[in-house]
Amino acid sequence: MSAVVAGYKLLVHIIRAEGLQHMNHFTGDHPYVVCEVKHADNHAEKTRVETKTITEGDTLNPVWNETLELENWQVGEALELTVYDKGLIGSKTEGRMVLPSEFFFPNGFNGMVGIPDLPNSKLHMTLQVIGGVVAADAAAPQATYAAPTSMEAQQPVVEETLVEAPQKMAVSILEAHGLQQMNHFTGDAPYVVCEVYGKGVK
Repeated sequence: MSAVVAGYKLLVHIIRAEGLQHMNHFTGDHPYVVCEVKHADNHAEKTRVETKTITEGDTLNPVWNETLELENWQVGEALELTVYDKGLIGSKTEGRMVLPSEFFFPNGFNGMVGIPDLPNSKLHMTLQVIGGVVAADAAAPQATYAAPTSMEAQQPVVEETLVEAPQKMAVSILEAHGLQQMNHFTGDAPYVVCEVYGKGVK
């Protein structure tokens, strides 16, 4: 009987964060990280796990050193990581990152991910893909994809909606200097447009 692949397992090791902002002035900062698979099937059951909440020590540079498991991940599905700060009533969002599958599949990831909207902030993590969760009545070997050893910082695509294309490019727009004033009545509201030109591009 041939094996029926139901999905992969993601092992996400959340190591630490650097440069979080102070958001809860009364209770103190209690950061935690939530990982969620953005399933292609909108009707699929949510795959979501979270780290413990850090309540002691340097909570703006917290250390979790915690491994999370997410079942039934499929190739092509993005992984969303959100850093929250738990307060007295609810949680505030420090930053959210969406990693497209090509960011970590098939070779995994080991390094630092910049947290959008938080200058100089980073999330240190590793990610491994454990291949082929098979049906109970099928026998098939499992393969583990080890994360690379490079610790170079990489910036993921941060939009939730990922464009289907043979290849994708992650562009991080940081800041601009020396722009001229162009709208004297309404004020200036600059923005950047990125567009790909080439053969076969619509």
